[in-house]
Amino acid sequence: MIASDADADARTLHRSVREPAAFRGVFEVHHAAIRRYLHHRIGDPGIAEDLAAETFARAFAARASFADQGAGVRAWLFAIATNLLRDELRAATRRRALTERLRREPAAQVAPLPGDPELAAALRTLRRDELDVLLLFAWAELSYDEIAAALALPVGTVRSRLHRARRRLRAVLAGDPETPLTTTRSTAR
Repeated sequence: MIASDADADARTLHRSVREPAAFRGVFEVHHAAIRRYLHHRIGDPGIAEDLAAETFARAFAARASFADQGAGVRAWLFAIATNLLRDELRAATRRRALTERLRREPAAQVAPLPGDPELAAALRTLRRDELDVLLLFAWAELSYDEIAAALALPVGTVRSRLHRARRRLRAVLAGDPETPLTTTRSTAR
């Protein structure tokens, strides 16, 4: 993995406006992390690669309008990736609903999350907004500030969602029936 320096990333991105080939530096530094994050989220390496490619295509197209507000290029790229992921998940939901109507059978299961099936099941109990924050923190290794920038949220909201997600996961994994899990993950977010 190539090391990232936030200031160097911003300079490289700005230079790529005049010299488009310079964008390759941004791609080389961040592509693997973006692809890995998307693969963990979507479960299909082919779709993850397509979404990663689209992330960088959109970033390249919007590079002249990038305005660093303190979170850097990395958070900006993860924001683009997360928005594309949400679009893909909504489209997948629509495709499953259509298939269900056509076959009059339950829709196909979404690709399981990688790793321990018990953990995957516990992750599915999270609300989408909690899941986004948790996975950007755990899998993409973004800081609170970067997550806030990527999801256009205040840092305090990121902290509270991460706290709720951790608490819910601990309860589900411990099999604690006394812990109220009053909300479930919603596809309408």
